[in-house]
Amino acid sequence: MSRLALADTHCHLQDPKIAVRAEELVARAREAGVRFILVCGYDLPSSAQALHLADRFPEVYAAVGVHPHDAKTFGPSAAAELESLARHPKCVAIGEIGLDFYRELSPRSTQREALEAQLQLATELGLPVSVHSRGAEDAIAPHLERYAAAANALRAQGRPLGVMHCFGGNARQALRYADLGFFVSIACTIGYPKNERARELARTLPLSALVAETDAPYLPPQWARGQVNEPANVRAAVEGIAEARQVPFEVAAAETTANTARLFAPAETLLPAREP
Repeated sequence: MSRLALADTHCHLQDPKIAVRAEELVARAREAGVRFILVCGYDLPSSAQALHLADRFPEVYAAVGVHPHDAKTFGPSAAAELESLARHPKCVAIGEIGLDFYRELSPRSTQREALEAQLQLATELGLPVSVHSRGAEDAIAPHLERYAAAANALRAQGRPLGVMHCFGGNARQALRYADLGFFVSIACTIGYPKNERARELARTLPLSALVAETDAPYLPPQWARGQVNEPANVRAAVEGIAEARQVPFEVAAAETTANTARLFAPAETLLPAREP
């Protein structure tokens, strides 16, 4: 078992493609040195399933939220149910929430309303957010700026405000969100030959603003393309960060894990595994 702690800040272990293998995949991640796994909801049922997984495994935590694709299902009753889920002791974030103007499976106005409601919930509960912003990397900025101005509980604790999940924007946009108080997440796809944008983000942003993710079962590493992804593969994202920055793997791993601990979990969940 690896003594070096890694952290996967975004995956979907409850996805039907891999849900029946959850116990096996968590064990494989543990063997690979992954000490923290955040399972993100994308609607109410998947958010409840994320909490169920968090109850089963000590290194698994949950984010609850309604994805912009499902924003059309978000209303007062859904908001009340989401708040109830978010009060679970192993819920450490609201997410996956945001805007998706690439596929637009919900109207843009509806996406914005659902996002605002969930950002308000995060503010009230003092929770960070996991943000999806596909095709909306600039459009989402006013929403996040308002959230940043209101997130007094997180700021009082000196904590980051959230993470830009699998960020697909450019370095200018990423730096804007880093300045607001968000981490930028790098996925295993940083190793794809054509994904120079992700490598530019990893080079340009300070290491103190980066975390790693798998988005499992999606976005597998280059060597596993065509296969389902899993949390154990988060090492590929960290390796990509290290290579882009020309720093040792151990440096990138230690920093991204420490960033994750600040953002989502008590530090003792992760940091002891970094000791020699």
